[in-house]
Amino acid sequence: MFDFGGLSGFNSENSLYMILFTNVMTIIMSLVLVFTYDKTTPPAGRSNHFIQSLLLMSVVTATIMQSIGDSLALSFGIFGALAIIRFRSNISDLRDIAFIFATMAIGIACGVHSFQNALIGTLTFCLIIFLLKISPFDSKHNIKGSLRVETDNGPENLGKIEYIISNHAAHIILSRYRTILSPENNLTHEYEYSFVVNNVKSGDAMIQEIGKINGIKVT
Repeated sequence: MFDFGGLSGFNSENSLYMILFTNVMTIIMSLVLVFTYDKTTPPAGRSNHFIQSLLLMSVVTATIMQSIGDSLALSFGIFGALAIIRFRSNISDLRDIAFIFATMAIGIACGVHSFQNALIGTLTFCLIIFLLKISPFDSKHNIKGSLRVETDNGPENLGKIEYIISNHAAHIILSRYRTILSPENNLTHEYEYSFVVNNVKSGDAMIQEIGKINGIKVT
């Protein structure tokens, strides 16, 4: 029987059957991870190549860990060779980086035959991702917007502007303020607000309401 608890009997278990079993377990748990990524990521925000990479990286990592075994010299040699490769892919979404670390963790855990850690870790990670999807921390509940207005009346109309914005958005902050002096020596005040949008469809109505205030120009 296979030892799912860790590295005990590693050398004796490093047979053809164990290698095949390790790869099968790695692929199954990677497919669970890929399924989670596919179902919790908007179609416009995901790449098929990235999804394929998640599956491939776990298998490669597991293969490397099985090749290293408990040989310290071999581990330095392999990772030294891998250090020659230069990766130039820019990943702007930190969430994607978390999935990369997760798929590598699956490969490492399966590669050292710690299948319990791989299984529990994968299921825990995927559960957290699904919970975040339905929580207020999901991106669809935190659409950020900004609005820039100009006025010649100084701060007199700020209360009216902020009241209108508060009817259509939440977490309003004055993120920028500056004064502009025209060649005719007319002083213009520019205010920029940042907020979380309640409903993107109400943006036009908010701009129209603010535009009705005398001396206000939405830019």
